[in-house]
Amino acid sequence: MKKRHRFFYWLLRPPVIAFLKWKFGYTYEKPKQLPDHYLVISNHVTDYDMLMVGASFSRQMYFVGSEHIARWKRLYPLLRYAFAPILRHKGASAAASVLEILRCLRRGHNVCLFAEGVRSWDGRTSPILPSTAKLVKTAGCGLVTYKIKGGYFASPMWCGAKTRRGYVHGAPVHVYTPEQLKQMSDEEVYAAITGDLAEDAYAAQMENPRRYRGKRLAEGLENLLFLCPSCGAEDSFAASGDHVHCRNCSLSFRYTEEGMLEGAPYTTVRDFADWQKQQVSALAEQEYICSVPQAELFCVESHRAECVAKGELEMTPDALRCGEMEFPLAQIGQLAMHGQRILVFMCDHHYYELVVADGGNALKFMWFFNCYQIQLQEKVG
Repeated sequence: MKKRHRFFYWLLRPPVIAFLKWKFGYTYEKPKQLPDHYLVISNHVTDYDMLMVGASFSRQMYFVGSEHIARWKRLYPLLRYAFAPILRHKGASAAASVLEILRCLRRGHNVCLFAEGVRSWDGRTSPILPSTAKLVKTAGCGLVTYKIKGGYFASPMWCGAKTRRGYVHGAPVHVYTPEQLKQMSDEEVYAAITGDLAEDAYAAQMENPRRYRGKRLAEGLENLLFLCPSCGAEDSFAASGDHVHCRNCSLSFRYTEEGMLEGAPYTTVRDFADWQKQQVSALAEQEYICSVPQAELFCVESHRAECVAKGELEMTPDALRCGEMEFPLAQIGQLAMHGQRILVFMCDHHYYELVVADGGNALKFMWFFNCYQIQLQEKVG
C-alpha cells in the first residue's frame, strides 16, 4: 500500500460522505471488530456504490472496477495515481483481476468487490458466481458482507445518470473472521455471501413504501422494457417525464415516486421484466432472430477502442452479427453489459464492445444470449 493511497482515501472520505448525504440523503453504519485485513463484498445498485461502501470504512481499501474506466483519458490517470483501482473486464475471464485481488489481500491490504459484476436492472440481487467463495477461502483473510438498501430506486440502472433523492442506507451485514472462514466449506461461504446480499427492492418497498423525488422519473425505462404487453410490438416504448407510451398502440402508463407503475398491466418494473423474460424464453424456443437496425462494434486493446464494424445487429440461435462481422455463439463464453446500451464479450482472444444506437434495446440481446447458450449446451450434452 502506498502512502498516497492512504492519504487520498483519508482526505476525500469526509467530502464524499457530505456529497452522498446531499445527493441521496445517504445514511450508513460502520462495522465493528474488523479483522486485521479483509475483503468487502457488497451488492451493486448504483454508480456511486464505491463511495457508499467507503463511507462506512475509515481504513483505506482498494476497489475492483470495470475496465472501461481506464478509457477515461483525463480522469483515469488521477484515479490510478490516487486509488489504484483493480480493473475487471466484464464479459471475460476474471483470472487477472482475481490474481491482483489475492496479491493485495496477501500483502495485508483491504479490497472491496461487487461480486454481482453488474448493477441490478429490476431491484433484485443478480447471480453471484460460486467461484467468489473459492476466492474468499484462498485469500485467507476476513470477510465483510455489505448491503446497500434503497439504491435501486434512487438510481435505477435503466435511467442512466439521472438520480432521485430518498431513503438510501448502507451497512455491514456480517463480519467473518479468518478463523470462522477456515471452518466453513466453499458451499457454506457461498451460501453466506448470497444470503447476506440477497435483496428484493420491490418487496422491501411494498412493505415500507418510501418516496424518491426527482425529475423525468420514467425516462430511460425503454432501456429495460422492450416488449409491449398490449400489442406485442418490439422496441416501441418512448418515455417522457414520468410517463411511458407505446408508439404502436394506445398503451400508456406512469412511473411514480414510489417506483410503481400506474396504468400498466404490471404494478412493478420487476414483474414487467419477469413477463418479458418469459416471452424471450418462448421466442428463443422458436429460434427467434433478435435484432436492432443500427449498432457499432469496437475492438478493445490496451484500453483503446477501435471501430471495426457498424450496421444492423442481430442474434440468431447460432451467431451474433454486426455489419459484416459474425461471431459464433459457441465461441462467446459470456455476454455482459456496462451502462445501458453497451454489450461486451470475448471471442477468439479479442475483447469487443457493441454499442446499440438510440431507439434499440441492448438488454434483450443478453437475455436471448442466455437462452441460446442453454440450447447450445443441451445440443452438446
